[in-house]
Amino acid sequence: MAADKFLAVAAGSLLVAAVLVSALRTVVLPQGGQTGITRFVFAVANRVFTGDNTRRLLPRHLSGLYAPVALVSLPFAWCMLIAVGFSFVFWGLGIGSFSDAWVTSGSSLFTLGFAKPEGGGLIWLTFVEATIGLGVVALLISFLPTLYAAYSAREQGVGMLAPLAGSPASATQLLWRLHAAHSLAGSGTWGSTSAWFVAVEQSHIAFPALSQFPPQKEERSWVVTAGTVLDAAAIVLSVAEIDEGRSVAAAADGGGEPIQLGGLLLVLANGTSAIVGIARAAGIAVEDPPTLVDLVVGTGHDAGPISVERREYDEALGFLAGAGVVGAVDAERGWLTFSRIRASYDTALRGLAGLTHTPPAPWTSDRALVVGRPRFFSHKPVNTREP
Repeated sequence: MAADKFLAVAAGSLLVAAVLVSALRTVVLPQGGQTGITRFVFAVANRVFTGDNTRRLLPRHLSGLYAPVALVSLPFAWCMLIAVGFSFVFWGLGIGSFSDAWVTSGSSLFTLGFAKPEGGGLIWLTFVEATIGLGVVALLISFLPTLYAAYSAREQGVGMLAPLAGSPASATQLLWRLHAAHSLAGSGTWGSTSAWFVAVEQSHIAFPALSQFPPQKEERSWVVTAGTVLDAAAIVLSVAEIDEGRSVAAAADGGGEPIQLGGLLLVLANGTSAIVGIARAAGIAVEDPPTLVDLVVGTGHDAGPISVERREYDEALGFLAGAGVVGAVDAERGWLTFSRIRASYDTALRGLAGLTHTPPAPWTSDRALVVGRPRFFSHKPVNTREP
């Protein structure tokens, strides 16, 4: 075999193997992150659908199609690359011109059968390619329903919390409405929300493109909802006496039933893990957060810089005190605790808000980071900057 033929067979085989690995890692064994082929497809789709006003190829109202179109384009990209790879293999094995090899490869991959090579070995190779083509179609059939189920579960959680969080969603509104409904002290809302965080983390790390799927209702962003719940839990914990296992606010409010802090701690633990993990899977550089116990108790951890100002925190406490949600609290100590907790997810939350282009909401998307475009080949995180 001539050197150029041998290189063609080797290059084609490597290309087919790379496509199969990409398909398996994306659909069968998703572990977060993106393969090179997936990253390239999404980078191209990003530049087509989400360009700025001076370089926009499509109208702005179509930008929400970026992630869904990119996902649907993946099987097409896999098939084309497989066809090209087998074309090199067929040409290297002496099937004729490269045009003949391309026709044979396409006929085999899509099981059309109008081109038949000569020789038993080449015919067996067409069977292999046809089997791979059927496998890619089967992956697509199973892939899309799985994605829709994960997307639907995320939106159901957002819809469950929407009546409580207000529009636009805010932590103070969530706490006030839970207090008015006598649900702040219970574990019902916090328990279901914690389970929602776990489900969203698993699906959105396995399939990072899900984080950019547009919400069913524009004003109900999953990022804003997640940030609102985390901020609400952080506010309550910042004014709570952890040693006694109950909230100062509840005790000072006419002898009401103490707030059980276990549910709040679980929400913060699962929610912070979810936000940080999803941000990393989407390519945003985020540091590992300290343990939740260290954040609340403050052992050895200074409050890092956060996007929420002390004035905003004091205004939130003032509103909650006026509504009877909290009583007499130590605002200074509360601010230090809140700052430590918020710092653990502040960058990740703002980065996801910028990535998903959500409408402005207090403490979340109204201070979103500006997120750069995804890279074509590099594994480096995307660029982020202050607005």
